[in-house]
Amino acid sequence: MDCFECLEKIIKERRSHRFFIDKPVEKEKLEKILELAMWAPSAMNRQQWFFVVVNRERMQKLREVIKESYNSILPRLQKFFAGNPKVIDLTEQFFKTLGNAPIVIFVYYTPTGDDFADLQSVCASIQNLLLSAHALGLGTCWMTGPVYMEEEINKELGIKDKKLVAVIPLGYPAKKPPIPPRRDSDKKVLWMM
Repeated sequence: MDCFECLEKIIKERRSHRFFIDKPVEKEKLEKILELAMWAPSAMNRQQWFFVVVNRERMQKLREVIKESYNSILPRLQKFFAGNPKVIDLTEQFFKTLGNAPIVIFVYYTPTGDDFADLQSVCASIQNLLLSAHALGLGTCWMTGPVYMEEEINKELGIKDKKLVAVIPLGYPAKKPPIPPRRDSDKKVLWMM
């Protein structure tokens, strides 16, 4: 398999995992994932991302804050999944337990005064993180709901002067999620060649 085929396979097989087995993640894998996350492109090469890696034991108080953040996203869930209450119930359960993830990564950026570019840069690093974790046999889930409780999360982590972008539970997957269908892919590109 050549490099492109390998990359294509990693991109197409990566899924959002919400259930993890009770197995610690090796520190070497975490270090490699974070190193590759920081190889993402960034606006004006500012590399303003910042990661806080928390293990299950240190998550006790944070878990309660994240559980509370579910109420902030409930109206959106009810709007988009009105016909599928199972998704709403599973999301609530995930916010309560984080799927038993042994590691949770809080992803921030250091504001430079250009929030739009800062956000784009850190999101590129998150994609690198997700793909790298998958390539190493780990599962992740990119959560944005907890951002509604940023002040409380920052207080628990002792973080100041940074902007929370995402919370990413990480661990060895307990099951393989189904492949979600691609939506109207023929309507997502306008060719003007």
